[in-house]
Amino acid sequence: MQILFWTCLGLILYTYLIYPFLVNLLAALFQRKIPVVGIDFPPVSMVIPAYNEEEVLEEKINNCLSIEYPEERIKFLFGSDGSSDGTNQILQSLDHPRIRTFLFSDREGKSSVLNKLIPEVEGSIVILSDANSMYHPESIKRLVSYFADPSIGGVCGRLDLVNISGNPGGKGEGLYWQFENSIKKAESSLHSVISSNGAIFAIRKDLFDPLPTKYIFNDDFMITLQILRKHKRVVYDPLAVATESTAPNMEGEFTRKIRISSLNFNAISSILPLLHPRYGFTALSLFSHKILRWMVPVFGLGMLVSNILLLNQGGIYPLLLAGQGLVYIGAGLGYLGDRFFGRSGPFIPFYYLAMINLALVLGNGFVR
Repeated sequence: MQILFWTCLGLILYTYLIYPFLVNLLAALFQRKIPVVGIDFPPVSMVIPAYNEEEVLEEKINNCLSIEYPEERIKFLFGSDGSSDGTNQILQSLDHPRIRTFLFSDREGKSSVLNKLIPEVEGSIVILSDANSMYHPESIKRLVSYFADPSIGGVCGRLDLVNISGNPGGKGEGLYWQFENSIKKAESSLHSVISSNGAIFAIRKDLFDPLPTKYIFNDDFMITLQILRKHKRVVYDPLAVATESTAPNMEGEFTRKIRISSLNFNAISSILPLLHPRYGFTALSLFSHKILRWMVPVFGLGMLVSNILLLNQGGIYPLLLAGQGLVYIGAGLGYLGDRFFGRSGPFIPFYYLAMINLALVLGNGFVR
């Protein structure tokens, strides 16, 4: 029981605290310099899958046309994935030389839309985006500039989450996103990020392989893995920015996390080959930042059960169990604050961490 307890505790501390600390320390000491040089503005195309996005679609179109990039060098490809609201009508009404629209009658999923749209791209650089992600005008210039380095296969920008409603879920997501971005920046400085956000992600077209459609995957994660398998790097530029609103409430955020968790678990078979030592830092990052993080609910349960069984040994174990209890109580108080008062106060971190780990458990049950 002692071995089980200390192993579970150690792995939780490693994935949440020790690995982030070490990777940031190593990045500060040995970061790889990534020269951002002047570019000759190669032709690029932004690909935007859309499903029932009538509420944000016009804003997205205006945002696309406001991006600062030579007009003759950039196009925008919108693909409606069997939308049943006013999305198709909005796209059909467009008549702009830089915008191409594709209306697919059946809903087949984002991966299928990407498989259809990316071969239509004329240039060598593809910008992946979501319909509800709004780009800073200079972002594409920054993303594209990195491709002067032939070792770089993809570049992801920073997604800023805007918590318009002020709900605890949005605040928790914002804090968690800042934490994740700090790790991503350090991984990029050392070698490569191991997961990109499809809201603002540029890739070399020739590195894209058709995504599997038999099962549903997290497409941006899968595309990152494709690039890493080909021994190319994916770097992160925090100054290439897009913004997106968080879920309007914690229930919406919870549902989204369950879906993301299920999509990530579906990608396990694609991750395993990259854990081979020949992939070096990529293997270490995937194991430390992804695999162990997804197993935290198992480690937490193992730690709780073993701690209870170790109480009869006295010493530090009663205090450690009390500490665990305080964490769970904090999560419960955060939930009650959200449920009855619309705010979680200082308990947001406990509440949000409990939510994402419960989502991991439920997401695992939806693997297909």
